[in-house]
Amino acid sequence: MTDRTVERLEDTAWAITASLALAGAGIVLGSQLLVAAATMPLWYVAASVFGGRQSAMIRVHREVVVDEDRAVTDGGAVAAGNDTEPPDTTDITADESGIVTADPGDALTVRTTIQNDGAETVVDLRAIDGVPDGLAVEDGSPRTCVTLEPLDRTTIEYTLVCRRGKFAFDDVTVRARDLTGTVAETWTTGVTGEDVIRCSPVVEDVSVGEGTNDYAGDVPTDEGGTGVEFYSVRDYEPGDPVGSIDWRRYAASRELATVEFRAERSTRIVCLVDARPSQFTGATATAPPAIELSATAARRTLEALIAAGHPTGVTAIHDGHVDAVSPGTDPVTRQEAASLLTDIASSVSTPRSRGDLRSDEPIEDVPQRLPGEAQIYLFSSFVDDEPLELTKRLRSRGYTVRVVSPDVTDSDDVPTRLRAMERRTRLARARATGARVVDWERERSLGLLLRDALGEGRYR
Repeated sequence: MTDRTVERLEDTAWAITASLALAGAGIVLGSQLLVAAATMPLWYVAASVFGGRQSAMIRVHREVVVDEDRAVTDGGAVAAGNDTEPPDTTDITADESGIVTADPGDALTVRTTIQNDGAETVVDLRAIDGVPDGLAVEDGSPRTCVTLEPLDRTTIEYTLVCRRGKFAFDDVTVRARDLTGTVAETWTTGVTGEDVIRCSPVVEDVSVGEGTNDYAGDVPTDEGGTGVEFYSVRDYEPGDPVGSIDWRRYAASRELATVEFRAERSTRIVCLVDARPSQFTGATATAPPAIELSATAARRTLEALIAAGHPTGVTAIHDGHVDAVSPGTDPVTRQEAASLLTDIASSVSTPRSRGDLRSDEPIEDVPQRLPGEAQIYLFSSFVDDEPLELTKRLRSRGYTVRVVSPDVTDSDDVPTRLRAMERRTRLARARATGARVVDWERERSLGLLLRDALGEGRYR
């Protein structure tokens, strides 16, 4: 908490002028009432100058809730008083870590509760919550102006839109005025509860489908070999391991046979990220752009797949060419892929002239840069036809394709409803090619989305 600053907000010259005017009028008119009234402005000045001033004592607690209903009260603050049955003051305690974890695009409801811990009423209390730099307030307001009786409280409530990164709240700035309104005390006070937002979602489970290569792994195939699941019995061939001989059959018929188990292979995966200029826009002016959402989802997918032992790489379409990191599981691959995703996610902050927004990105060159047996995870908002054409090309070449498409269209905005309808049509046509498509709606968290895209959940 910073030192308190006390300042006088009004000049007292008006009181002297008013007193002289009333006294003069009373003398001229012979009115004792006006002469007596002439002393009232002076009493007001005396109260503001000599009156005892008691510093306001307040306590502040902040709570951040992820993906809760976005119902925010008018003006962003809940009315003060005890009618809402607030919890006891002992409930206002700091959380162990003070860190809230969320996904890009999540709605974060912030509730900052201010309580008057003093014995006097604070007649004019104004407060501003310390909203983290880099996060936009989507709904409500981080400000309030209330009167608080002793032990009463008020709650500031507003909604933030999460972006990739780590963001810290500042302290709450408070200003309290006295009863006359002429003296104001300003200071910042510390806050208990959550004070950091970290946007680093993880994927817990991964299912990679049917595409495999010749390396051992944990994806079942339709062929015999080394594994744990029974596959078939065939005639014995010289060189077969002794442990694979069907000894029961040999005891019964004196014929040698070999037991085969279902072979398990690993699969190579490529996270294909659409980073063309068409991906640089968001659903609203404050919402994350499509490229930031796609890059974040691709990075979490990469980390989950590599952790599961699947060779994974990244291919990005941006700046008029194709950049690629070959699939692998080693630390160098992980570092190079993460660096590429960070670069394309940050490229949205680089200003471009309209002449730089080219549409001739090398979509046709992408299949030549992909391993022949890889599975493809395509991250794109599908706001134009290029991703759909790319999906068709990949499917025609036999690739298994999964699409993760962040929705950056605003169907509530009449001029953009047609754009939203065109996007849904493209996703439907992508599904018709046999690709698995996950439509990332704005209110849907990244964790649930990736469980649908990678796990054993439903595919849309």
